[in-house]
Amino acid sequence: MKKHILIALSTLITVSACADNLSVNNTFLENPDNQVNVSSIEKAQVLEIKLKNQNDLVNLSVKGLDLFGYNAKQNTVRARVTKTDEEFITGNKLSFKRIMEVNMISKGLLPGYLTYNTMKAKLNELAGKYPEIASLNDVGDTWEKTTGKSPDNDIWNFNITAKKNKDTKTAVLFIGGMHARELAPVEIMVKLIEHLLSQYGKDPVITNLIDTRDINIIPMVNVDGRKAVENGNNWQRKNTHGTGVDLNRNFDSYWNYEGLNVPSSWLNDLKNPNGEAYSGTSAASEPETQALQNFMKTKKFNMVLDMHAYGEMFMWPVGYTKQPVAQDALFKNMYNNTFKKIGYQGGSPAVLLYPTTGTTIDYSYVKHKALGLGMEVGTSFRPSYAEVEDMWSKFKPNLLYLLNASNTPLNGR
Repeated sequence: MKKHILIALSTLITVSACADNLSVNNTFLENPDNQVNVSSIEKAQVLEIKLKNQNDLVNLSVKGLDLFGYNAKQNTVRARVTKTDEEFITGNKLSFKRIMEVNMISKGLLPGYLTYNTMKAKLNELAGKYPEIASLNDVGDTWEKTTGKSPDNDIWNFNITAKKNKDTKTAVLFIGGMHARELAPVEIMVKLIEHLLSQYGKDPVITNLIDTRDINIIPMVNVDGRKAVENGNNWQRKNTHGTGVDLNRNFDSYWNYEGLNVPSSWLNDLKNPNGEAYSGTSAASEPETQALQNFMKTKKFNMVLDMHAYGEMFMWPVGYTKQPVAQDALFKNMYNNTFKKIGYQGGSPAVLLYPTTGTTIDYSYVKHKALGLGMEVGTSFRPSYAEVEDMWSKFKPNLLYLLNASNTPLNGR
């Protein structure tokens, strides 16, 4: 690598460490074949794009841009782009500014966060401490485990329910860590587990929930991807199968819009193996997706919540159309009584963002007639741990409300 590029990289890292979230006039870093690899963190160009209307957001999505951090109030969205992407943005007469995404220069996990191994150890400890209401179960393997690359990479479900109470209970499933770079949801799920366990027998509301609910929490689905983040690839989103598959486009519910009459352009990003929304070779092609689908078949879940980051949104079915589902009023009522109170936007993915398919929200709703819910939490992929603590304090009453409302009947169940 030429000396001036090394100096530029050093300068960029030094400046960014002090001001990760400030606008900067950085340029694309070249990586000719005769030069050593530059990490994806250092190559990343993030733009904050000013949108004229929602069609702009849809067009950027189907073009395959790595979109995140949509801000409905400011009508902006962030994207990690190539030169070709920037030319497309410019050609569509959209204005933008270059920014540094918060905390992306610091490789690996930030202080306070759990690694996969420390999370697993903590969950084992909690299950051992509260054996009358808790158990930890392996619900499936990751792609790397199926290939023998990482034999310890399992997907863990933490079950909380009063074993002494044999009555039929409402089953609920909360999920985190579907996308590897989204750090806060894993922590929020573990904090929820700890809170429920510690307050059983002390808080009457929580005691009643554990007596009458079969609560299942999977804090980290994409273990392979999360380990890649732990090892310094902060931008890793997909699993690690080849170029990676977006697990939240891989579920067997109108996968790749099969059976739906949609524009052919909507398939562009889903079919691109190099894109961040690549949906895989077929529905449920990935071991991680298969694990969740098989687990959802073991119980009649009445509510499934999948927590992502970031964007401060609360979502419900379905992702592929703006037409409301029959239970739209029910979902709106849940939203109005929870995350609307802390300023989150509410609606289906197609209403809030752009059309989606093959997601956990739609799979749980369409295939299992469950209350399928999704979230985009926080304002960055890598918030400080103090920010995570603040999120948890705001989320706690709302997540407990959802657990309480998890027995709400879904028409047609």
